[in-house]
Amino acid sequence: MFNALHKFILLIALLAPHFYAQALTVEAEGQAVIQDNNLNAARKAAIGVATQQASMQAAVYVSSSQQVRDGILEIDNMQITTLGQVENVRVIDEQVSGSILTVRISADVFTDTGCKNGSGDRFLKSIAIAAFPLEHPSQGNVGGLGDTAWELPNLIASQLAARGNLQPFKATHLNIFPTLQTAASRQLDDGALTSVAANVNNLDTQFIVSGVIRDMAMVDPRTHSEDNYFVDLYNRLDYRSRRHLRNFQLDLFIHDGFSGALLLERRYQTQGVWSLSQELKAGFNSQAFAHQEYGQAVIKLIDQMVGELESNLRCRPFSARITRIENNQIWFHAGESTGIKPGDKFNVLHRSTFFDVQMRPTHQLSNTNRTLVVDEVHPNFVQGHLVNIAQHQNILPGDIVVSD
Repeated sequence: MFNALHKFILLIALLAPHFYAQALTVEAEGQAVIQDNNLNAARKAAIGVATQQASMQAAVYVSSSQQVRDGILEIDNMQITTLGQVENVRVIDEQVSGSILTVRISADVFTDTGCKNGSGDRFLKSIAIAAFPLEHPSQGNVGGLGDTAWELPNLIASQLAARGNLQPFKATHLNIFPTLQTAASRQLDDGALTSVAANVNNLDTQFIVSGVIRDMAMVDPRTHSEDNYFVDLYNRLDYRSRRHLRNFQLDLFIHDGFSGALLLERRYQTQGVWSLSQELKAGFNSQAFAHQEYGQAVIKLIDQMVGELESNLRCRPFSARITRIENNQIWFHAGESTGIKPGDKFNVLHRSTFFDVQMRPTHQLSNTNRTLVVDEVHPNFVQGHLVNIAQHQNILPGDIVVSD
């Protein structure tokens, strides 16, 4: 029992993401205009500006893959990015000059200095971004936000692609949850519950990101149901009232693309003022949406979610499916865009499927203790050979290669 537990803990440690972070204490300033004598709102805005400035001042993250060729050090992939998670923000000075409020803050900024396993973030992991359906579709009628189910994951994919550390694929036509109320759990035919996603292997990506939008209703449901013309007019003019607050809550899920296992489940929520008329169909991420306090709060939340998503996946080992075998030659599903190069080495894992007494499948990956060395990299596949092995010895298409 102890040995089994020890092996399980060791496996989790090997597969979990590893990255280094260091904290820097930074001072920064921010300014905001005081409108309608609202000092609290100006202070909040100024602190936000100062916080962004602190993050930018904190550090420059330089990551590079290097190699020595003919006695010359070559840097073949350099990336310079400002990274930083700001915590423990403290206001140390505040001054008002006319209608301008200036604040000075001190904050701890945690800067990402790369993955513990140097190759972990050198290879781009493939991610399918599935749909984010609304649990209550009627809530999307206000503002014409029913398109959030596919426009939100499109935005996630675009932001991940722009960051350049992961390789997202849009699969917003795909809803992987048959019952939204219980996602990510689903019930099998025999009544058992599981969090394993079904029918995801055909996507052939390393990870699958999906979600369910749990709530985007108005806090006060009477806001858009007032029949009295004068009361309705007053409500519209009083656009800063709490009656115009709107909720936003979603559950984010990350599944393993080869086994369907649930890797991460996390809830995100925010709210903000939605003051557009009921008749206006703005749509998600439109210009009108972005001008609303609610839209700005949602976009900020998505930025946070994308950053945490990237941090969680970027340092996990790269893996891909073996597609073809001839003697000791092996082909696997990857390509030039992943950053793989001749000479790179991968471990080979055998993928087995077992069935319990109820004929429910369970997938298991076991280490074959064999190493594959890359020979050729093509746009849509990679070819390599097994080290010191003349034959493939029971390695089959569908098995997995994993980076060190």
